[in-house]
Amino acid sequence: MGKKKRAPMADKVQKKKKVTVKKVNPFEVKVNRQKHSVLGRRVTKHDKGMPGVARSKALKKRQATLLVEYKKRGKANKFIDKRFGEDDPNMTVEDKMLARFALEKQKTHEKPAMFNLNEEEELTHYGQSLSEIEKFNDPETDDEDEEEEGRITASMTGEQHFGGFMTKVEGSERPEVNKSWKERMEEMIAKSKKAKYERQTEKEKSLEMTEKVDSEWKELHMLMAASKKTKEDKEGEKGLDDFDVTVRQLGFEAKGQATDRLKTEDELAQEERERLEKLEEDRLQRMKGFLAEDDEPKTQHRSADDLDDGLYYGDKPKGKKSVQFHLSYKDGKMLTPETEEQSGDEDGSEEGGSGDEGVDEEGSEAGEESEDDEEDKYSDIDVESEDEVSEGEEGVEEESPEGQEKKKGILKKDPKKMLANLKKRKAVMEAARKELPYTFEAPAAYEDLVVLLGDHTVQDQLTIIARLRKCTHPSIAEGNKEKLEQTFEYLLEYFGDLAAHRPPQLELIDKLTVPLYEMSQQFPLKAAEVINDFLSGRRDGFKDMAERRAGRGTFPYLDTLVYFKLVSVLFPTSDLRHPVVTPTMLFMAQILTQSPVSNLRDVSVGLFIINLFLEYVSLSKRLLPEVLTFLHGLLFLAVEKDPKQIEQVFPPFKPVGKNIDLLLLKEKAKKVNVVPFKISETICCTDVRKLDTKEYRVSVISQTLKLIGAYNALYTDLPAWKELFSPIHQMLQKLPIKRYPKAIQDLHSSLVETFSGPGNPRQFLTFAKRKPASIRQMEPKFDEVFDGKKKRGGSRGFKEKQQLLHKHKKEMKGAMREIRKDNQFLAKQKLKEQMELDVERKRKVKEIHSMLANQEGDFQAMKRKKSS
Repeated sequence: MGKKKRAPMADKVQKKKKVTVKKVNPFEVKVNRQKHSVLGRRVTKHDKGMPGVARSKALKKRQATLLVEYKKRGKANKFIDKRFGEDDPNMTVEDKMLARFALEKQKTHEKPAMFNLNEEEELTHYGQSLSEIEKFNDPETDDEDEEEEGRITASMTGEQHFGGFMTKVEGSERPEVNKSWKERMEEMIAKSKKAKYERQTEKEKSLEMTEKVDSEWKELHMLMAASKKTKEDKEGEKGLDDFDVTVRQLGFEAKGQATDRLKTEDELAQEERERLEKLEEDRLQRMKGFLAEDDEPKTQHRSADDLDDGLYYGDKPKGKKSVQFHLSYKDGKMLTPETEEQSGDEDGSEEGGSGDEGVDEEGSEAGEESEDDEEDKYSDIDVESEDEVSEGEEGVEEESPEGQEKKKGILKKDPKKMLANLKKRKAVMEAARKELPYTFEAPAAYEDLVVLLGDHTVQDQLTIIARLRKCTHPSIAEGNKEKLEQTFEYLLEYFGDLAAHRPPQLELIDKLTVPLYEMSQQFPLKAAEVINDFLSGRRDGFKDMAERRAGRGTFPYLDTLVYFKLVSVLFPTSDLRHPVVTPTMLFMAQILTQSPVSNLRDVSVGLFIINLFLEYVSLSKRLLPEVLTFLHGLLFLAVEKDPKQIEQVFPPFKPVGKNIDLLLLKEKAKKVNVVPFKISETICCTDVRKLDTKEYRVSVISQTLKLIGAYNALYTDLPAWKELFSPIHQMLQKLPIKRYPKAIQDLHSSLVETFSGPGNPRQFLTFAKRKPASIRQMEPKFDEVFDGKKKRGGSRGFKEKQQLLHKHKKEMKGAMREIRKDNQFLAKQKLKEQMELDVERKRKVKEIHSMLANQEGDFQAMKRKKSS
């Protein structure tokens, strides 16, 4: 046979180098058609794709992720194997066991201290060093520890547990060696119980001795503390330094203790109500003539073994006076201070004469007094007798003969003492009648409040209002809130009536503001409603009067002005809009603009309202043109007029008329003292002619200039400051200032200088500066990278926003597409599972049918066999 030719080496190498390229099925490739073919454009990966391959990859990915989650949807937990090296396929079983053993030893190994300073640390147990504690090698010789007594020794273990055949010797000198194990154990238990009982007994004895020594030491310490210091002690104390003195003082310093919890407002109100009721009950008792038991000394038994140390073991009532007396007997009866005085009186009556003579003598002495005192005395006696009858048993109207004889005997024995007691009781009754009641009921009408406060002094009226509020606190009883709100309305009306009196009670008005403020804070809504009602009524009256007088009103009286002042106290005036303050300010501005000044009292009212306006706008700096107009008008009334020229003024002032020189100072008044007038002398003045003095005019001009300076400081930051005050500046220059005192001249010159200044620099209106627009060019626009889409113009931020919106829209579409595919995959999986269940069910049904058919066939065969 001929030899087979081998292939050349070059062919083998060439065959090996050939790479098997996987053929692509052309039917699985999808080419995306281009709308326009561009020469030289690079082909991207999106120009053609393989949907089948992508679909198979997505299916595998869903089977590995979504399908696993779907199958585990009903499981609550899972087991995770966290053993070291369990998931490492490169480690053998021996390596895993060695590594786990090393980790376990590393955990149990003692770690060195983190901050070890190379110092040997001594370990202790209950204050004893572990190196010095006994090692307990011989448990039987240690009788101190209770637990160690029950240990089994090494010799017992060798002898008893292992039979003892090596050590047991018959006829030995120690009979304990031949005892059984049970006997030895019983003996050991008995010894341990005995030792335990002895230790417990010793402990109880030591506790008893300790308590006894403590009690003896306390008694000794008290005696030592109460004993007087000797001269040596005093001399020794003089030699103490400051440190020793301070140490001794610290020993007696009070220690801090926990305080009781703070009481709530309702609890405090309830306690205050109970206190007032108790005081009122005490006052009523004193009005009836009952004296307090505290004034009557009570006797106290004194033992024969009393050491005069003031120590009292009985229950001594607080605040009660006691009289100590020595125990003694007479005629078989115990004598007390009262019985001793009676026996002394009886002896004196026997020695001096009969009891009748004593009564006559006392009667003669009492006869020297006036008849009125005797009538008062007997009237008091009658009150006492009535009280004694009322305190007796029920149903007894008349005193028994024994009681009458006893009373007569007391009067006969000590008439002076009885008369002094009656006078004292009468004085207590009169003082109680003059006291204010401590409890009050809320008034049902305004007249009841007027009667309640009536003729009392200012301080008493404030006390009545305070007690009335405490007795009617809302937390005490239901319905008290409504009563207090009604009382607030009555007090507000009473507040206005006080201003309408002649003369007005300004002191009470001032002090009544405090309870009104507290009640307004307690009921803010009701307070706002009530004050609005009061002011709206007065506003309507002002409006009606202005309509009847062709638009001219009149300045209000003090009863309305005090409400304006009260509003600034009760409510915040700096709010932009307030339900009470804003209407009040409108009413005040309406008064200034519609009320012409016809007399000097109107000037005072206008200045009062302007002062109130300054309080209202001191924080908000709200512009008030009515105030500036009124101040300009007051200056107009004080300047000299040129008959050939009519001055320009603003309503309600008129350039002509009989009152245009109302404040003109015709004489020099340089020596007049500038003193502000009181409200009772100006606003409440009934005779306007009393104000027609140069002192009053000087005071008005002084107050006007001060108000102009205050409003100038308030509005100096306004852009129109110069225009607002220019009319006032012109009028100030026409004022005959040389006739006024030096203080007013200085104030006038400072104001004129202020208004003559340049004021705030102004900036003219200009157009906003902006970059000029470039000239439009006709050159074409070139893009660096043109992707076939027309780009919109706009700023950089607008373009970035559009890109983000486009990305968001794109991602949203992709997410929705993935969700649809996931739902389709899950639906197919559910359908597959349902089909498998159906197939399994059909198979089981067929098996059951076949089994039943076989049974039926066997049954029929047996039946035929029997029949044959």
